[in-house]
Amino acid sequence: MNSAIFREYDIRVIIGKELPIEESYDLGKAIITYLRHKHPEESTLVIGHDARSHSIPIQENIIKAAIDLGLNVINIGLCPSPVVYFAHHKFNTPIALVVTASHNPKEYNGIKIWGTWGQQIQEIKDIYESISKETLVETPNIKGSLKAYNIIDEYVSYLTNHFKHLKNLSIDAVVDCGNGTGGPVFSKLISTMNWSNVKLLYAQPDGNFPNHEADPTIPENMQDVKKILAQDPTLKVGLGLDGDADRMNPMTKSGELVAGDKMLAIYAQKTLQDFPGASVVFDIKSSSGLTELLTQWGAHPHVSPSGHMLIKKAMAECDAKLAGELSCHFCFNDRYFGYDDGIYAALRLFEILAQSDKTLETLLEVFPHKESSPEIRIKCSSDAQKIAIVEDVKQIFAARKDAELLTIDGIRASMDYGWGLLRASNTQPVICLRFESTTKEGFARVKDDFYQALLLHLDKETLEKYI
Repeated sequence: MNSAIFREYDIRVIIGKELPIEESYDLGKAIITYLRHKHPEESTLVIGHDARSHSIPIQENIIKAAIDLGLNVINIGLCPSPVVYFAHHKFNTPIALVVTASHNPKEYNGIKIWGTWGQQIQEIKDIYESISKETLVETPNIKGSLKAYNIIDEYVSYLTNHFKHLKNLSIDAVVDCGNGTGGPVFSKLISTMNWSNVKLLYAQPDGNFPNHEADPTIPENMQDVKKILAQDPTLKVGLGLDGDADRMNPMTKSGELVAGDKMLAIYAQKTLQDFPGASVVFDIKSSSGLTELLTQWGAHPHVSPSGHMLIKKAMAECDAKLAGELSCHFCFNDRYFGYDDGIYAALRLFEILAQSDKTLETLLEVFPHKESSPEIRIKCSSDAQKIAIVEDVKQIFAARKDAELLTIDGIRASMDYGWGLLRASNTQPVICLRFESTTKEGFARVKDDFYQALLLHLDKETLEKYI
């Protein structure tokens, strides 16, 4: 096993290369040992899995490890990550995990563990290494048990009851489920809500992702949605779900893929009407336009490092009503449980559209105009290289007197003509960049600042392709 699989807020692996499936039993033992130490009075584990071909054998090995270590396992089967989180609340157990690699390509898999991130993930790594040396704590005399539980219907019923006002409406939307786990749930929701005019794409889970990768924030993956919106005059909005349905990315009728910071502003405007002065958390990649709006509306803005666990941590620390990321993780803490759920976020968007009687394009007009890049992702040869690049560029900007630095996650350098961001991805050997200014000239200067800094590590051909 490659120790680099233990990442900032989950475990993420290339199956066969970084983790042979048979080793997932020992990995399961390490995870369960850590969770039992963390929650010594708890005896129940909730577990689910996504649609990847290797998810079931990995889940079976983790279940076996959990039973061997004395836990009673509730297997909720194929489901979105947010349904595992929902089950965590239903069964009142802090021990919950899902076998998934979310939006990553089909060769990846991973494990998201409720409430576990950062140094805690590293503690699991240490336990795993002790298992390999046969120094694991003793196995309990009494083994645990296993039962299957179908919670999807309860989850759909919960959403239906909380959005009764959306029943029997014409929800004029096309939803691309990306062959992920959100498809069957959304299909049930459409039927239960008696929605007319919702068109579902790729609702059948398929871990090979035959139509496109399950990441709706990448424009290439939303081309079918864009095409259908253009062809069907009755449809007004498009949505894309990622592989484990904890993210939702909307698209306007005209085909604009809406960035998460802009969508967060729309959610915040409604939330702040109900909770004036509320705190709102957003990640370091978000536009300065979002900060401007939140300040104008009387909110308390809080910037966080990127990562679904990290924005949830920040949300809890400042008791925020809402949190979100550029990558379209949205967490609602006013009428929901405060975790990221792409299906729930879709319902909140449908609610805003129905109650305002406005199009998504019209709602977006409130956002200040900025010259902004999307998130730019450049592959590195290794995790070590991505870290080295970020550290070196940080030193370059630290030596500049005209740059104000934010270094909670990589480096965000703000100059009087704009800002640029460079950070290391927590899930892949990738560096992430974003640039923004109020003018085209400032935007070009910011890009050139980072282009010149990155020349120490990347060749001109690579940089000119992305920057």
